[in-house]
Amino acid sequence: MWARRELHVCTVPDLPSVSSRNARNGELEGLDAEMARALAARLNVRPVFMPTTPDAVVGMTERGGCDVAIGGIGISPARAARVAFTKPYLSGPLAAVTQRSSGRVQGWAGMDRPGVVVAVAVGNVAEEVMRQQLRSAELFVISPPLNAEQEIGAGRADVFVTDHADSRRLREDDMLRVADAPRNVADTLYAYAVPRGNNAWLAELNAFLAARKTDGSLARAATRWNLRDRLVN
Repeated sequence: MWARRELHVCTVPDLPSVSSRNARNGELEGLDAEMARALAARLNVRPVFMPTTPDAVVGMTERGGCDVAIGGIGISPARAARVAFTKPYLSGPLAAVTQRSSGRVQGWAGMDRPGVVVAVAVGNVAEEVMRQQLRSAELFVISPPLNAEQEIGAGRADVFVTDHADSRRLREDDMLRVADAPRNVADTLYAYAVPRGNNAWLAELNAFLAARKTDGSLARAATRWNLRDRLVN
């Protein structure tokens, strides 16, 4: 069914264990990078990774800038109105990120109160969730070139809320405190995204994921990247 020799894959190359650059050779690695290469092999084509950013990946996919987006793409109602999603294969809670040196907000406790500034990255699934959740705190939507770590470091925001895939990189920073969302805040589901209107291609991707679940290769890859407990059956 694939007429070209290349599979163009939109990815966000700064998500540890999902799709990130190897510092030594510059190659993408992680669970989604592995699966993208396996998908290309199934189609007998060469994978071409199209690096983008969390705020731009949905728009790039929607415009047909790639054949499929693979790499920590969280499902949300707003995104689902723009692109088509496969069945989910990973899940994870949102996370609240604060400076360890600051006691103003302790993770999720006391976040939604007057005077607290809650930052979210534009386009992240956390933006939609926090717009619905917050009643008293101020929502601060951050767009590039600004980034949330700088904003909480400078004190212009008290806490940064992001999705699980993004929070994995922030857990490596000793200056930050990362707290997963409580159970009353829904987990984010992750899937592959494609331009809308091609049901045959979407079915092919779902068949690929189903096969990888059945033969155990998805679970083995997830285990290698410490994501086994986040798999969705």
